[in-house]
Amino acid sequence: MKKIAIALSFVISSSLAISIDEIVNNALNNNYDLKSTQKAILIANENIKLATKWTNPVLSIGANDIHFDEPLKRDSEAMQAQFIGLSQVIPIGKKLQIKESIAKKDKEIISLTLEDKKLLLKSKIYELSYNILILEKKLNLLNSYEKNIKKLEKLSISLYENAKNDQNEVLNAKIALSDILIQKQNLQNTIDNLYLKLEQISYKKIDNIKESLDIEKLVLNMDISQHPRIIKEELKSQRSRYFGKLEKENEIPDIKLNVTYFNRDDKYKDYANVSVNIPLSLYKSEKVRAVKAKLEANEIDSKLVDLKRTLKIELQVLQNNMNNSYLNYKLINQSIIPLKRKIQKNLENYNTLNDINATQMIKNLNELISFEIKAYDRLEEYFLNYSKSKYYMVKVK
Repeated sequence: MKKIAIALSFVISSSLAISIDEIVNNALNNNYDLKSTQKAILIANENIKLATKWTNPVLSIGANDIHFDEPLKRDSEAMQAQFIGLSQVIPIGKKLQIKESIAKKDKEIISLTLEDKKLLLKSKIYELSYNILILEKKLNLLNSYEKNIKKLEKLSISLYENAKNDQNEVLNAKIALSDILIQKQNLQNTIDNLYLKLEQISYKKIDNIKESLDIEKLVLNMDISQHPRIIKEELKSQRSRYFGKLEKENEIPDIKLNVTYFNRDDKYKDYANVSVNIPLSLYKSEKVRAVKAKLEANEIDSKLVDLKRTLKIELQVLQNNMNNSYLNYKLINQSIIPLKRKIQKNLENYNTLNDINATQMIKNLNELISFEIKAYDRLEEYFLNYSKSKYYMVKVK
């Protein structure tokens, strides 16, 4: 019956477990920062529509030549009339097309910002999830060694009572047990906090994560040319160049057309005025702004070269760290730990036939625990670098 209950508990626990990719998908669908950026894209769409719109015309209605010697006195004079007028700014050249291009670049930049945020979120979720999984493994390890040390403690007490051991071995066993309990408490607190952080960014309460901790030596794809940060900077450079083109177009100013119809007394004929206002580009401020926009584009291009180099080196460092952790983990797990376990077994076998030295057994057991913890530390380093590599959209060959 007990076995059935344990099996049932395992099945229920497994069914509630969630994979890292499922956590990522939930976060991408519910993260409010991402939703805010998505709304900014919708706003950018409206800005594209606005870019090609003419400014609204101005309607003027009024009366002229009003005398004030008597309230609103109106004599039948040639200058007196009621009028209605319309003013419209008429864009000249390719200004509206360039403004539309700039608005489109703005939208693309926001879209790439969204993709960049998604990659950062994905990378962080992987980091937290793998950290939790490894710390849970460490906790399980300490639980198993707690049982062993409790047995050693009982053995030491028994030997001491039969005058086959000194009191220091009993005290050492108690110290070792207390140390394990402290480590367990610290690990459990860290795990609980990591689950809370994962819940915070994934918008989902998570109690169990299912993911393999098998590792291998990886070769990462070093092509970062399509990374959102790279493309975004390229678009910023193009956007600055469009601003330069717009300023050159502004050297030929827009025209303001004014049309006014005057209605006069029946003694005089109605008439209309037509005028055109043209700003004069005398001080060449547009040319200065065009040069400034070009220099800004060149500055972005220079920074882009450095960004590409930086991202590629960062990716290479991650791969080096990952493979270094893999080799260290393999060495500790396949060479050192088996030898320490063999020593522990030899001590246990030897002590069943001779006087037991509990202190030596505890010392070797602590060393074994230390190396197994180190193995998990290397595993943690491996998955930390692996998780960070997710930000670069790398593919495993």
